[in-house]
Formats: sequence, C-alpha cells, structure tokens
Amino acid sequence: MPSLLERLNADLKDAMRSSDTLRRDEIRGVITMLRAEQQSKLKRTLEARGLILEDSQDVALSPEQQVEIDRIRATNALDEAEEQAVLVQRVVQHRQSIEAFKKGNRDDLLKFEEAQLAIDAAYLPQLDDAAIEEAIREAIRESGAQTLREQGKVMSLLSARLRGKADMKAVATRVQALLGQA
Repeated sequence: MPSLLERLNADLKDAMRSSDTLRRDEIRGVITMLRAEQQSKLKRTLEARGLILEDSQDVALSPEQQVEIDRIRATNALDEAEEQAVLVQRVVQHRQSIEAFKKGNRDDLLKFEEAQLAIDAAYLPQLDDAAIEEAIREAIRESGAQTLREQGKVMSLLSARLRGKADMKAVATRVQALLGQA
C-alpha cells in the first residue's frame, strides 16, 4: 500500500489535471505539513547524535560524520503513525476553525473550511460505528468506569486506540451517554 505522501502526490496530480483548485491547494497544504514534520524529525535526529554544528566557522564534519548524516537523511522518512499524526493535526485545525466560524456567523468561510476538512478526512483511516462502539464498551470494561466522573479513564484508553481513526469528540459524547446510563 502506498504511503500517505505517495497517495497525496498522486491525488495532487489528478486535482491539477481536473483544475480542482480547492482540492489542489488543500493537498499541497498537507504535503507541506508532512515535509515540515520530516525536516523537524531529521533535525531532532541529527541533534540527538551531535551532528549539527554551531555557527563556528573553524569546525568541520569528519568524513565519517558526513557519511552518517547522508545515511540518516536517506532513511529519515516519516512512518505511518507520524504521517497520520500530522493529518490528524490538520483535521483538528479545520474543526477548530469551523467552530469559530459558526460562532462568528461566517457562513462563507464555514463552507470553505468544511470542504477542506472533507478532503483531509478522506485520507484518515476511519473505523465503522460498530467497531467504535465495541472499542468504547471494551474500554469501559477495562477501566471499570461506572460514572461520568470516570470518563477520563475511559478516554485515556480510547485516545491511544482510536486517535486518527475516529472523531474523538463523537467518541467522547458516546462515552458520556454510556456512562450516564450506568
């Protein structure tokens, strides 16, 4: 299965061919975020290994260090979980903007933001409602939660399992409903 970045690049070409500017621009935005995260990861890795030099002009990398840097650069791709985390971050930003636009009665911007959210959400792996319901019930059993006050226990379990695969706001609402019945 192709990586998220490969799928986005292929879809970007399709959007450009079909002159779908909204889709093209949104995919470009996601690709930019993914590349920025990849650069951040590279910098963190190089710093952790002491391979980033300060601004001193009299210090140079040894040939061994240069080889190691080249090897790290070649193998520094984001893994699937990191790609999904970036995409989830983008989706959360759109949802926050949608809420703000609803409060501000900005229907023109709201429609635009919802369209962008729909484009990004299509790349998130989504669980069906039955699987989400089962995961919620399992987390409630595991945590032993019985009241709404214990919702945090359940959500901490579900966050690790469902983040990026389900709308966590909807999951929280369902957890509240189930714990409220108890």
